[in-house]
Amino acid sequence: MFQSFARLRAGARVSFLLEKKSEKLKKVIDGQGLSLFVVYRWRVAGVKPIKESHKMKRVTITSDETIKANLTDWLNNANRLNVKNGKRWYKEAQGFTKQIAKRYNIDRYKVAGVVSALSPNNKWERNKIDAEALIQAFVNKQSIESFKVCTYGANKRKAWRILSDGSVITAKSPKTHAFAMNVGRLSAKHVTIDKWHIRACLLSPGDGIEPVTETVTPIQYRRVEAITAQIAEEKGLKAYQLQAIIWVTIKEAWNR
Repeated sequence: MFQSFARLRAGARVSFLLEKKSEKLKKVIDGQGLSLFVVYRWRVAGVKPIKESHKMKRVTITSDETIKANLTDWLNNANRLNVKNGKRWYKEAQGFTKQIAKRYNIDRYKVAGVVSALSPNNKWERNKIDAEALIQAFVNKQSIESFKVCTYGANKRKAWRILSDGSVITAKSPKTHAFAMNVGRLSAKHVTIDKWHIRACLLSPGDGIEPVTETVTPIQYRRVEAITAQIAEEKGLKAYQLQAIIWVTIKEAWNR
């Protein structure tokens, strides 16, 4: 009935290679980049989704007003501890990059680039361990195979090239570029828009937990970044502080 079924970790892209009779459904699935939160009912006669992709909320069909209202609701829903932790998150992250840069005599922004390159689908505490392991291996002239990281192999190689070849993370990779700028330089002009920020854009605190399309195009990324920066300015915050406060708040609300 289908040629292959690739199941990746939660939040990753899911692709189904179906027979020609299911080509229309294949295009819908591939076009929306559905996450593993979407569950499908398999039938002998064909494949029928329980929740079709066009019903999922996504940034492209959500107005600026709705995104702004949802993000503002999450900010208003933050308690004092959320606000405190959010405001200091990037400062502490920058402190880590400064410490590692001094320890290994590596430019601080390069350290931030390594941290950022290793960040996708990686918990923060593990992210820091992986970054230091990579930098330590490079400084000690060990091979890239001498250590393991808890992210994708391509990201490991990308992080390694930052040290070995002088590669930099460019704006063509908006999320990791923004994260490097936030962690390395506390840039007020960049916002790290991850899946949690997208969820907060599309769902208010009262909506509960439901699946949304968590990927955005570079154009939509800039749009969400501009909306986030606008709210931050109105609230007297740095854009990265607002993002971090919302990140802490929604993860707590979702018990993640």
